[in-house]
Amino acid sequence: MPYSHGPLEPNLSDKPILLPPQIAASEDLTWQAQRSGLSASPFDSDPAADHLFDALARALHRSQYPHAFLVGERGVGKATLIAELARRATIDSKGFLSTKRFLSVDCRYTSPDEARARLAAVFAHVCQHLDLVVCLDGLHGLLLPAPGSSNKPILLAALAHSRCHFLAPLTPREYEDLASDDPDFEEFFTKVDAPEPDPDAAFCIMHHFAQGLSQRYRVEIDAEAVRKAVTLTANYVLNDQLPAKALKVLTKACEDADYNHRQLGQPQEKVTEEDVIRVVANSTGIPRDTLRGVADRTDYAAALREVILGQDHAVRDVTTELGLIKAGMTDPTKPASVMMFLGQTGTGKTEMAKALARFYSASKRLKTYSLGNCIEPHSVATIIGVPPGYVGSDRGGRLVNELNADPYGVFLLDEADKAHPDVLQPFLNLFDEGWVTDQRGTKGHAQKSIFIMTTNVGQRMIADMYKEGKTIEEITTRMKEALSQIRHGKSDRPVFTPEFLARIKRIIVFRPLSKEAMEGIARKQIAELCRGWVEGRGKRLEVAIELIDYVGAAANRLDEKSGGKEGGRVVRKLVAEWVEAPLQRAMAANHEGYRRATAVLIDFTSPPEPPEADRLYPPPTVNVRFE
Repeated sequence: MPYSHGPLEPNLSDKPILLPPQIAASEDLTWQAQRSGLSASPFDSDPAADHLFDALARALHRSQYPHAFLVGERGVGKATLIAELARRATIDSKGFLSTKRFLSVDCRYTSPDEARARLAAVFAHVCQHLDLVVCLDGLHGLLLPAPGSSNKPILLAALAHSRCHFLAPLTPREYEDLASDDPDFEEFFTKVDAPEPDPDAAFCIMHHFAQGLSQRYRVEIDAEAVRKAVTLTANYVLNDQLPAKALKVLTKACEDADYNHRQLGQPQEKVTEEDVIRVVANSTGIPRDTLRGVADRTDYAAALREVILGQDHAVRDVTTELGLIKAGMTDPTKPASVMMFLGQTGTGKTEMAKALARFYSASKRLKTYSLGNCIEPHSVATIIGVPPGYVGSDRGGRLVNELNADPYGVFLLDEADKAHPDVLQPFLNLFDEGWVTDQRGTKGHAQKSIFIMTTNVGQRMIADMYKEGKTIEEITTRMKEALSQIRHGKSDRPVFTPEFLARIKRIIVFRPLSKEAMEGIARKQIAELCRGWVEGRGKRLEVAIELIDYVGAAANRLDEKSGGKEGGRVVRKLVAEWVEAPLQRAMAANHEGYRRATAVLIDFTSPPEPPEADRLYPPPTVNVRFE
């Protein structure tokens, strides 16, 4: 792509300095600060922010190589911090930065083919300007546009003769890629860390942003709505950072209010905390009642118990792990967590992983690897890609692609005990180093990812020990021993080597489901069915509680008779046979009555007595009424 090399527009106080638009989008932050009237800032009373701005100023004051990297996770507000630095420089009549102009250059969406030319063009236009601070966003993509290629020599050569200052925002992963093994970068750039602001500081920032949102959408934003946006996202949205995640939620609430007004004709003069709760509930899957009750404290257990029944110890362990991740108390060189779930089928292992993904992963979806299908050594290609020269080698490995697409992903390694040991080798390296490469040499980082392995190994042993009254700690200890004894059927090699087991942070055993848990699952599934009728059909569906409990008790008896092989999935089957099927027959037999009805009632006509302990529950006789 050809670039012109004309000069920058003149440095006039009443006109912004800009790059030619064919080179890159740019914004004169100093000129913007002057136009805004230099109003008060949300950072004015934040000591932590003062320390950060002082560190940036010191870096830009260096006599040789006065350049800096501002390193922080996505969402901590690096662009806002740079704009605030420009504002402070504008109002400071004595400091050395008062003579500087801050130019923001956005190169984030540069294609790999254009990276070298764009980098050279940007530097050709700015390097001779002594009083310019160039804030270059997208530097990582310009310097490392594709695997195996690097434009770092162009940057270092330009910096060696540059008269201006450079300030580049980077994520920790981008900084590691650029500078971890390159001492020249440490010489040319000072690293300044930008941590996530605490909730109090984030609230001040959000209060400032809320004023702009209010003007843009012409709607009043209640102060409690702003606070709820901060507290709820701080507690339940783990795949992003404050203040960005709170701003996204508040913006969505304002957009909904604007849509309701413009499209539906529903006037809404104020965005309230209920609007924020609804947005967070829709994005995380956490019930609104849970969010209302624990908005000011982290209570992952309440959210998980809404989904996982009869496994309080597992919920407690996973909750503890989430708390450690959120507090930043995990090893930064390893994945955020590596856990193994053991237990009988249908006890909630996969559901726990799905629930975790809904409010941890950016995609909200669980990434499942069915290792039960990977029993041959060549199956490792499904993980890290096929070797060069084979069809599909250009697509790379699935694991690396998904790590790079969603760094906060939750990965489920299902039936891990059946995998060939060679298939688990990339995961061993990943759990140890925190990163892995595919067959193309592309690196994927997992420091923010959660890995969960599941297995049904020892399910009979778990059931027997549970019946004997063994504690969950005793059962877990025994299952750890059993895992080390598993050997792959074809290779006769250990599936889980001592080195592999040592890298699993938590091994969690799921108990066999009790009758109470089965009844709870039945109530949950019936509640979901009723909610679906209201939302999808506009009719109220009521199912007698006696029938729901009967379904749960029957499911429990079936599970016991099968030796625990049915699990909670049998509830779904019984609901289909004993509730949905009679309902469908009644609708077909009395279509006109169903069409006119606003409510559908299902109950027993004559509840059967519970059968003897060695017999299954007979199908109940139910009655369906349209009202």
